[in-house]
Amino acid sequence: MGLWDKMKGAMNTLTGGGAEVQVEVGEATLGSSFEVVVTAKAKANIKFSKVYVDVKAIEWAEVRDVDYDFEDQQRRIEYVTGEYQTFKKQFVLSNDGVMEEGQVQTWRGEITIPDSENPSFDGQMIAHRWLIMGALDTFGNDPDSGWLTFEVFDN
Repeated sequence: MGLWDKMKGAMNTLTGGGAEVQVEVGEATLGSSFEVVVTAKAKANIKFSKVYVDVKAIEWAEVRDVDYDFEDQQRRIEYVTGEYQTFKKQFVLSNDGVMEEGQVQTWRGEITIPDSENPSFDGQMIAHRWLIMGALDTFGNDPDSGWLTFEVFDN
C-alpha cells in the first residue's frame, strides 16, 4: 500500500467514508421485538467501538394558512409546518471490532419500541413517522446508512 492509499484510507476514516453501511428492518409492532440487520462494507481498514442503530420518531404537521386582502379580493395561501421528536433511542448491536478494506460484515439484533409510543400514521394535516439509521462508531465521523423511514404498527 502506497502513501497515497494510506492517506486516502485516513481521509475516509475521518469523513465517515470508511465503510458503506446499510440497515434493514423487520416488521415492527409496538411492544414486540423485531429484527434489525446492519451490513457494512469497509472502504478502508477501520476499527470501531460499537455497531448501533439510532431510532427516532417525528410528529409532523402541515396546516394551510390563507390570508385575504379584502380590498381587491386577493388571497395568499401559505403552509405552516412544524415537527416534534417524540422518541429517540440508540440500540447497540455489537461492541469492538475491526474491518479490513473490502470486507463485508453483518450484525443482527432484536429491538423493541415501547407500546406506549404512537404507531406510524399519515393524516390530512399530521403524520407520525419512524426513522432508523445504522452506523459504526469509529474515530472521526461515523459511517452510517443515513436516516430511513420504516413503518411501526399498533399492537
